[in-house]
Amino acid sequence: MTDEAAGARGRGTLRSDGGGRNTPASGQNGRVLAVEEQLGARDYFERFWRRKWVALAVFAVVFGLTVLSIARTRPVFEASATVVLANADEGNIFGRTSGYLWPRGPNVAKSVQLLGSRKMAERVAELLPDTLDLSPGMLRGMVSASPVRETDIVRLTAAAGSPDVAVVVVNAYVEAYRDFDLEQSRADVSTVRQFIDDQLAVVGARLDSSERGLAQFKSQNQFTDLDAETRALIQRQSTIAAAYQQAVTDFTAGEAELAHVRSEIEQEGAGMADRLEGISSPMVASLRAALNQLEVERTNLLMRGFDETSERIRGLEQQIDSTRARLKEESRALISQQGFVDPVGRLSGLFEAALTLETRQVAAGARRDALAQVLDRYEVSVSRLPETERALAGLTRDVETDRRVYALLSERWEEARIQEVGKTSAVQVLDLARGAGQTKPDVPSTIGLGLVLALALAVGSAWVVDRLDSSLRTPEEMERRGYPVLAGIPQLPGLGRRGELGSHLITHSDARSSGAEAFRMLRTNLGFTAVDRPLRTIVVTSAVPGEGKSTVAVNLAAVLAQSGARVLLVDADLRQPVLHGLFGREREPGLTDLILAGEPGARPFSPTPVDGLSFLAAGAVPPSPADLLLAPTTRRLLETLAGEFDHVVLDTPPALIAADAPILVSQADAAIVVVRAGRTPARTVEDVRRTLANSGGFLAGFVLNGVRRPGRYGRSYYYYHKYHYQERPGKCRARA
Repeated sequence: MTDEAAGARGRGTLRSDGGGRNTPASGQNGRVLAVEEQLGARDYFERFWRRKWVALAVFAVVFGLTVLSIARTRPVFEASATVVLANADEGNIFGRTSGYLWPRGPNVAKSVQLLGSRKMAERVAELLPDTLDLSPGMLRGMVSASPVRETDIVRLTAAAGSPDVAVVVVNAYVEAYRDFDLEQSRADVSTVRQFIDDQLAVVGARLDSSERGLAQFKSQNQFTDLDAETRALIQRQSTIAAAYQQAVTDFTAGEAELAHVRSEIEQEGAGMADRLEGISSPMVASLRAALNQLEVERTNLLMRGFDETSERIRGLEQQIDSTRARLKEESRALISQQGFVDPVGRLSGLFEAALTLETRQVAAGARRDALAQVLDRYEVSVSRLPETERALAGLTRDVETDRRVYALLSERWEEARIQEVGKTSAVQVLDLARGAGQTKPDVPSTIGLGLVLALALAVGSAWVVDRLDSSLRTPEEMERRGYPVLAGIPQLPGLGRRGELGSHLITHSDARSSGAEAFRMLRTNLGFTAVDRPLRTIVVTSAVPGEGKSTVAVNLAAVLAQSGARVLLVDADLRQPVLHGLFGREREPGLTDLILAGEPGARPFSPTPVDGLSFLAAGAVPPSPADLLLAPTTRRLLETLAGEFDHVVLDTPPALIAADAPILVSQADAAIVVVRAGRTPARTVEDVRRTLANSGGFLAGFVLNGVRRPGRYGRSYYYYHKYHYQERPGKCRARA
């Protein structure tokens, strides 16, 4: 090859862009940025469209799973009821506030916790009919309670597989909770009433015995009555004895109430009742002592004849009330410091009630002891009477005392019974469940969500697959990566028919097709790559087999010949030659024979259907094609052929498979690399570019073969064919 040609080839050789990658032209980076800026909605749509089957498959799978989930989901029905929490009436017994066993008044948070407790579920399970075999654990999973914001209303919701079951369960919860609240509100009054009922039986029996004893004594001793002075003494003693019995009854009733409260505390947690002993402070002890002193002083004044409406008694009662209030506040503060696990506040209320009862018991004991001392003084006075009168006075006193106590207990029993019946539940039913609505599956919402999810995943999967696929599909993509594209060849029909020249030589068999026009554009762009020097020897290669390089070589040679040049097509694939089969020629003699001959002689060129195009077969397959091509005779042969023809097109093996292509590229004027659209990865294209660049040859550019939709270089093929080649009957269509 001449020095001028070598210099021209050297000027066109790929050079480094500073980042380790060779670029074929100085303005390549600018072109890449320009193409990227032109990437628009149409390009994105095309990317999605070529992955439409992936998107459709993902969409079908996701939406199918959505429909399947709807079909497999067991229907769930929900029924709701609402209750409102109101303040319940709080009665009193013996002048003391009751209702301490259950926190009274509206407390929505406590009610929600109770409705979700196992204890409530067990009560509901007992109310349900035997046909519904639902355990407490199952009920807790079916029912939920939630407060209505900024109100004292609680909404209960039951979910079940049957609408009837949902309605029955939620209404049973309402009934069970209302009964439970009523039982708790009556618990304190019921305890005292039961104690009074027991005491009435005892005092009634004792009164009967006392009356019989008095009547028998009078009959035996001929006594009709006591004198006025003794009767007055007995009357006062009976009054004090009745007050003493009342104090004893109060104390005993308080013990029963306290025991009941302790048992409730123990039910809330084992060992919790023992903690009562440790809840105290010096302030509590001082207030209890002051309260005892005030109770004793009040009792003594009453025994001395002071009326309950007197100033001194009323003053003492105010001090007693004030001391009790301070004791209650101090006890509440001590309880809050204990750190109980008390989600509904019941345990704290029980502890507060227990401390209040203990304080009351201390005062009741002090009052009882004071009355006992007064009663003892009266006993001394009675003991000075004669024996017979003393015995009659004792029997008379017992009868009077028992009568007073029995009358007092009867009155208190009636009060307790009225209070117990009058106790109402703080739970008032606002609405019972009348029916249930289906909540699962929510077909409209699920279908809508499934459609959105399926569409999003379909688009996303198509995008991901496209991003993961590094194969180059359009000339624009190649240009964005910095590879010069000479032409984009559309998919050619009939390439599957092996051995048929017409299916491969599209430029001759269908010269008006868009494929033929693409090869003519390849010829034009190839000429633009070296306007200052002729390109006589052109190597056509690819990275790997199956890219369509032989088809491109045949059609390139044909369009060059159609332009009036003398062209020689050489089958330089000495490993798997195929061109001789397309032209219906024998493989031998051919290229290898000319190289081995080493001297000019007979040329085994074959004519082709294209005027000006000759064909040279591969010849005999040598044992080492690369060594043969490196021989000096090969270079001299190419120079000789370049002198005899205007263009010599060499079809070589893939550049990444064999060393033949780089060897011939280094000896030729230009090289063209064929890339299969949608098949050749970008990494492979970069590898073949680097391989050919290392050979020192001139890479004119790339040909993207098998483009489904011609890119920028071929978008006008259809219009070109329509307006330039479509004939009217009898004559050609005029150019537009």
